Amino acid sequence: MEAIIDLLKSFQLNAIEVTFIAFAIFCVGFWIGNKKVKKLTQEIYGLQRDVLELNEDLLTSYGSTNRDTPVIDIKQDKLKIGSVAK
Repeated sequence: MEAIIDLLKSFQLNAIEVTFIAFAIFCVGFWIGNKKVKKLTQEIYGLQRDVLELNEDLLTSYGSTNRDTPVIDIKQDKLKIGSVAK
């Protein structure tokens, strides 16, 4: 901890400047992380949609005409984003 304090003293930064810089770095990191999470979420939903379409193709290819197994359709406007731990 003393090394960090000595480094800050060598740059002659006070606590307010360090707080502003840390907050700015946190905001930029949070913004970049949020963009990546949204992109990965969309990619996951796209992969789920592909799997469900393949499932439907397999069901229709092998003569399942009475639809004993329901196929779920995921629509883009009904994507649920919630916390994982409920």
